Amino acid sequence: MDVKVVTLDQGERIDLANDSWSCHLLTGKSVGSRKTMLGLSTFTPGTDTPQKVHEEEELCWVLKGSGSITVNDTEVFFSAPSAIYIPPGAPHGVRNTGTEDVVMVYVFSYPGYPPTSDA
Repeated sequence: MDVKVVTLDQGERIDLANDSWSCHLLTGKSVGSRKTMLGLSTFTPGTDTPQKVHEEEELCWVLKGSGSITVNDTEVFFSAPSAIYIPPGAPHGVRNTGTEDVVMVYVFSYPGYPPTSDA
């Protein structure tokens, strides 16, 4: 069993709208994890991502910024530092309502980005 380190530039970067991005860092593919994955996202001011539905639960740690998780027609507000729990099957998106980037670490109970559909 080897301890592995993955730097941000080694992760799988996904470009999102409005110059926002996500990066899958610790996954089954990158380090051989069997049950979880970890990534980092940056959402620029004004970003409002389309709602998605994941088959697995998601945990987030907000490092910087403020905004809301949109759940159907409801907004659940957050600001750094805070933790967010999103249950499996909950349609949700991220809305940056602040003036600085929202930076958050996310974890899924799945070895990669889990099966996901549009809400």
